[in-house]
Amino acid sequence: MHLQSFFSLQLIVASCATSVDLIRDYFLFKEVTGVAGFSCNEYQNEYQIAKVLNDVGISVSIQWLGPNIDVSRFLDTQYRSIGVFLDLRCSSTDEEIVKIFNETSAYYMFEHLHRWLILETNISNTVQLLNDSTFSIITDFTIALSMEDDDYILYDVYNHCKHCGGSLNITELGTWTRSNGLNVTLSQNTFARRWNFHQLKVKIAGLIAVKPKDQDLLEYLQEESTIIEDNWSKFGYIIYTHMATMFNYTLEVIELNHWEKNDRNGPQFSGLRDRIFDLTYCPSILTAERLNYANVILQVWPERTCFMFLTIPSAKVDMKSIFRPFESNVWYMICLLSIIIILILWTMLKLDEDSDYGETILIIVAAISQQGLPFRSNQFASRVAFFQTMIFGFLVYNCYSAAIVSSRLRHSPSDKMNDSLVSLVKSKLKLTANTDIFFNILINSPRPDVQNFKKHWETIPEEKRFRPLHEGVQKIMTPGYAFHANPMDAYPLMEQMFTKDMICQLTEVHLLVPSTLGFWSTQHSQLQEITKIGLLRILTAGIRKREVQRWTSRKPYCDEDRHYVPDVTILETIPIILLLLIGMVLSVIICLIENIIFRKFQTKSEPIMKFQYSDKFYWKNVLLLLKRLKTKL
Repeated sequence: MHLQSFFSLQLIVASCATSVDLIRDYFLFKEVTGVAGFSCNEYQNEYQIAKVLNDVGISVSIQWLGPNIDVSRFLDTQYRSIGVFLDLRCSSTDEEIVKIFNETSAYYMFEHLHRWLILETNISNTVQLLNDSTFSIITDFTIALSMEDDDYILYDVYNHCKHCGGSLNITELGTWTRSNGLNVTLSQNTFARRWNFHQLKVKIAGLIAVKPKDQDLLEYLQEESTIIEDNWSKFGYIIYTHMATMFNYTLEVIELNHWEKNDRNGPQFSGLRDRIFDLTYCPSILTAERLNYANVILQVWPERTCFMFLTIPSAKVDMKSIFRPFESNVWYMICLLSIIIILILWTMLKLDEDSDYGETILIIVAAISQQGLPFRSNQFASRVAFFQTMIFGFLVYNCYSAAIVSSRLRHSPSDKMNDSLVSLVKSKLKLTANTDIFFNILINSPRPDVQNFKKHWETIPEEKRFRPLHEGVQKIMTPGYAFHANPMDAYPLMEQMFTKDMICQLTEVHLLVPSTLGFWSTQHSQLQEITKIGLLRILTAGIRKREVQRWTSRKPYCDEDRHYVPDVTILETIPIILLLLIGMVLSVIICLIENIIFRKFQTKSEPIMKFQYSDKFYWKNVLLLLKRLKTKL
């Protein structure tokens, strides 16, 4: 009796030793650094597993199979993949096994962070107990079926997407024998051998705004028109058709055409949250709130929105236009050199007795303005200084003239507003926006400049904030008016309505800075990884770039090489006229002051002049009488 028990114990030990070697070899092949397992309440077996795995550098955590296991806490991992083994040859009930599979499925533990190994003697029993509702193309689930001679056959088990109509796939992965160890015959890449979805039905949904009610949805999504409408959704649908062909699944396309007024995220994210559909084909903006409802797959669609208006250089009087050709440091240098030249000329002319050194200021002014001037000097030093002054004036005059002409040829680019919402608020332009639901999302952005702009926007009366697209684009042609829209929608209308010079005068201030919108999926979607792989292939193949060009409208062309110079308006000449008037008024004032002073001094000097005149006349008569007397004598 004791001999029989001894042999049974030896048989159990030998069987456990065999399974331990299998566990070690399998997880070494999977390259995991930690393993969690469910044992059969055998201390010797647990000790053996821990010792063998620790010897090869793998940490181990083991739990007994039972009804009180906290599976979510025991198998939780966020930063690295772990191996999980489960021995179904234990004397546990089916309810305990089903509970483990249901909890691991509920906590999405059949994804890439968990690598499963199931030890079993009957594979059909495992399939019946298994909950594969969250299995996907990335599931790493292996069943090791033990044979009579302690060898094992390993089967790879996965399901593309159960709720899409997929069924469990069981493929032989390899074998394990005591003599040869692990032999994996299914060496092909996981995605390469699981790519075929066998026409599974995938639900995709997107926002449709202007589709005619009597038109077929698929026909509308493939329709091209001169005016871009629903271009986000059309682009997304075409991209998904490429992926459906690539992975052999069919699309069930859903139209979403109603957005509640106070819904910040829209029907797409409500549907993803409630798992009504699997993917969205309308790219959407990434926000922190939306990440609580769904997962972003990949950013694919370039998007921006902006306030658009015309910048007309002559629309306002700019008193700085006279000084604009030179920077401030250039003007400072000209003034400094002028003072030095005046001092040098004054010194030179002071040494020349025939010259009037009081005219040195007039000389430098005349030299700079290239006007005639009186200059006479017999000294070579004065002539050299005068010659250098003329060269200096000539260079300054020509540089200033060239800068003025250059500014006119370049359409006064310095007049264009910076791409800043702060500058837009300060400009006092009349602001309206396209009647677009996305504007309410953009205006609530946490960016400081957007929040500052929102305060100004809320001061505009509600009835004056929004206009239809066609009417808003037409109002842009009026100076002082800015209209917010998606430029991809506005550009085709501008190309028809704007003149060439208007197109070159178009200025844009972004509300949504150039960004890339993404496709979204349900959280823990079975299709997320394969969709990401498909999008990356489409991206590297250039298909995405081609489709973006197809479904976006180009910006109206401004021929910057053709220098169109508009006529000089009265507003542009006002600074020059004011300068002339200031000079004329100043000269008149000086003239009046001089005349007043002259007349005042003249009235005071008249008695003296009369006295001097009478005194001379008296002595002249005396001398004349003396001459006459002398002749008579």
